[in-house]
Amino acid sequence: MPGPKFTVLYSDIGGVLGTNGWDTPLRRRLCAQFNVNFEEIEPRHHLMFDSYERGFLPLDDYFRHVFFASPRAFTIQDLREYTFSQSTAWPENIAFFKLVKESNRLKMGLISNEGDGITQHRVGKFGLRQLADFLVISHCVHMRKPDHEIWRLALDLAQAEPREAVYVDDREMFVNVAAELGFTAVHHTSLESTRERFRELGLAAG
Repeated sequence: MPGPKFTVLYSDIGGVLGTNGWDTPLRRRLCAQFNVNFEEIEPRHHLMFDSYERGFLPLDDYFRHVFFASPRAFTIQDLREYTFSQSTAWPENIAFFKLVKESNRLKMGLISNEGDGITQHRVGKFGLRQLADFLVISHCVHMRKPDHEIWRLALDLAQAEPREAVYVDDREMFVNVAAELGFTAVHHTSLESTRERFRELGLAAG
């Protein structure tokens, strides 16, 4: 009998296993919550965000540069607590990926663009240490998708070839980049669509 076609399953975090950690809708909600002009902070966000997400700027410094160009009635701690409160795990999705991993005897890695502070909170809140064998997070490795090297690092950690790997992401552009690198890439739009695609690939998917 031939061995399994796939040896490792990779997934994004935000948009697949739970809500995004930091995105435009969340910044809009945060600005509404603290009575901040969104158009005022957004240019500063774009100047600072790449350094933050690549791990060259701590979360508190990012908040300070983006939100505190003028005096505020709130603190960095207020922003942090509100941001953390907005991260919501999707238990059904997490349970599904755990099932697929175990049923098909796969290694599992997470490849995610997330910054300092938010990552640590979400890893604990979502129970990701119990799901994944390893995590490749942008702020830890100083690379972020769509950098090709972040996917290559994930392959090196699993000692796998692209043809052995399935990659799941809710962002179609990242799915396309992974496919160009040789991954079997799945665009996650819903749990059921991903389940059906896994079955088409010959994976036990519940």
